[in-house]
Amino acid sequence: MKTPMLMVLAGMALNAQAPAGYKLQWGDEFNGQAVDTAKWNFRKDVKMESSQRAENVSVEGGNLVIHLRKESDRGKNYTGGGVISKERFRYGYYEARVKMHGAPGWHQSVWAMFAGDGSTTYPQQMRTEIDGMEFDSDVPWKGHMGLIKWKGPGASSSLTCTPGVYRGALGFDAAAGFHNYGFEWTPKEVRYYLDGDLRCVLAYPPADGEHDAINFWLTAIAYEKLSGPIDNGKLPGKMLVDRAAFYVREEKK
Repeated sequence: MKTPMLMVLAGMALNAQAPAGYKLQWGDEFNGQAVDTAKWNFRKDVKMESSQRAENVSVEGGNLVIHLRKESDRGKNYTGGGVISKERFRYGYYEARVKMHGAPGWHQSVWAMFAGDGSTTYPQQMRTEIDGMEFDSDVPWKGHMGLIKWKGPGASSSLTCTPGVYRGALGFDAAAGFHNYGFEWTPKEVRYYLDGDLRCVLAYPPADGEHDAINFWLTAIAYEKLSGPIDNGKLPGKMLVDRAAFYVREEKK
């Protein structure tokens, strides 16, 4: 297996777009009055310390808002939520511009994996999971990037951009403002970008039925094991998404 390569480059382009040679195929800038349900399903599972509710997702002021609350629902004392693209994608560039909630206790993610109706993160069909950014809110200047190769919910292997540690330095406070989280999936590898800067390349050749069609997820759940004890004094909280998009390579003429 090829050793992951971590690369930190200078410069931050806050309004980064796709790498050269890509064109927009699908996206949402959240400029309407409500979630576009022609494009999105809601995450609605019960996992870790929270229940995920469609009612916790709204569109306000040009942003998708995922509300994080202390409230009882389906046996949990907290609620989170998120959206999942109805359309499935494969090779291309995925990106979302996000401002994270910064108080401890919440696991916020920009990621992609096969999804059904949003009621589980463990569908039998799961194969490729690409974690463009997993942000655990107890340390707002660190995050995790990597991928998991599943063979259904019972077996998996993983690759990470930060071998030996779960999280690495981002170079910014993800809760202090909006940042672009992007990943480029090709037949050979996954390339991870923060604010347009290439940070990591993981080798990922296809094998064993992997490289399936996947949905784009933007989600937040309560997860104390990863993010520390929930800070009730900072609730209700919000994860904000300014835009989400998927790009494909332009055909050469």
